[in-house]
Amino acid sequence: MKKVNQARDRLESAFFRNVPKSRRINPFFRKYFDLFYDASHTLAKDQKLLNIYSSADLSAERECFFKDNFFSHSEYHAIDFWKDQFLESGSIPKEKPGSERYLLEYPDNFFDCCVTTKVILEHVTEPYAIAREIYRVLKPGGRAFLIAPHIRRQHQAPYDYFRFTEYALNDMFVNSGFRSIDIDYAGGFMAVVGYYAYFFQRGLPIPSFAEKMLDILHYWIIEPVCYYLDRFDNGYGRDMTLYFMIRLIK
Repeated sequence: MKKVNQARDRLESAFFRNVPKSRRINPFFRKYFDLFYDASHTLAKDQKLLNIYSSADLSAERECFFKDNFFSHSEYHAIDFWKDQFLESGSIPKEKPGSERYLLEYPDNFFDCCVTTKVILEHVTEPYAIAREIYRVLKPGGRAFLIAPHIRRQHQAPYDYFRFTEYALNDMFVNSGFRSIDIDYAGGFMAVVGYYAYFFQRGLPIPSFAEKMLDILHYWIIEPVCYYLDRFDNGYGRDMTLYFMIRLIK
């Protein structure tokens, strides 16, 4: 048990060093680590893993980190998702017609596990179709570890379509056929305040030196205070969470 805890501590330290913008005090990133630590430990050696992510930004190093540190013992497959369609690794973006946008080029019952180490469900015009496709490619008893936004700023315009309540998520995965659905939340109202206070200051008509001073104030005072207060949330803040963490079994 001691060796297991030491291995987890080393992985957690590497996670917070390498994943952009992650902080130990941030409840989202703590739950984020827990989710994919669990995913890593459901996989036996050489079992098949599919990582679905949206990477038309500076996230490539993050994906390499997960591949090398969380899933190196698996048979690792990755597919991109961008402009509302799946995109095979290394392929040239080409618009696909209709429902073909959401078809994974893998046979039924192929993967032991599916993860989304980046958040993609808000970038999908037909999220139910994606849920059904994830279900299709998983083996019976296969697991999925996904993230869905509840409160999130608009981004990656114009390919930003949805935010999800936990009830919508439950309905989506029940209708897709999953037999076990566990939905956890990543921080409450004060975590949202701490996370997004930064964007308020970004819009202020102030000189650059004042922006830098507010950046320091946000990083060292506002975020720590808000995240500390969020620890006292008794569950009511679930209704105001940034993200839901989803664990599924087919």
